[in-house]
Amino acid sequence: MSYTGLGVYQQQPPKRPNRAPLWIALAVVAVLVIGGGVTAFVLLNSGDDRAVPPTSSTTSTPEPEWQPVDDSQAGVAYELPPSWEFSGAGASGRIRLTTSYVSRPFQCQGRSMIQAQAAAGSIIDDDPEQVATELVNRIAAGGYTVNGAAPEIGEPRVESADDDVVRVSVEVTPKSANACYAPKATVSAVALRNGSKVSVFVLNVAEGGPHVAEGPSEDDVKRILGSVRLS
Repeated sequence: MSYTGLGVYQQQPPKRPNRAPLWIALAVVAVLVIGGGVTAFVLLNSGDDRAVPPTSSTTSTPEPEWQPVDDSQAGVAYELPPSWEFSGAGASGRIRLTTSYVSRPFQCQGRSMIQAQAAAGSIIDDDPEQVATELVNRIAAGGYTVNGAAPEIGEPRVESADDDVVRVSVEVTPKSANACYAPKATVSAVALRNGSKVSVFVLNVAEGGPHVAEGPSEDDVKRILGSVRLS
């Protein structure tokens, strides 16, 4: 498995030729210290480059439609911007993540990097709030710890219409900075009771910084989180 830089360990799919390493540009999330060693990259094997949507015959070009994702293993469905790419499966602690997508890669200081990542999974549990809180805290701490210095993680913000659907988010401030990285991030999770298990979706987004335009806007984030539902 390889470290995705989001507190997520990714199962390695078969290698494809001519794929350069993709570095995570979520604040200083590209660096994690594990047992004295530093892992700072992940090979993300997505499909071929997406074709550019055809332009219309009028002066205005219609917005490309968002891509629907139906993760039957996790038991959730959601929507993502059209430029996001599939990046495989993995795990965060005891939660198995069966799908993961990354925002459009960009170049910084000779590296391919990303600004955001989304993932979905499930676990046998009966407490959606606990699952969501555990996941956002684990990803925030694991993804933004640099040289042994843990990031500042805000108190979890919990939103719940009922006991079956809970949204939890935390703000993260790493203690190091870099020209390629954003100064802060927000990790959000939506957990839904699904029979004997809890289905969960997590979104990690860098905020501010020199490459903010490469990630989702505030409206995009609201739309992504608002689209999460049981499949």
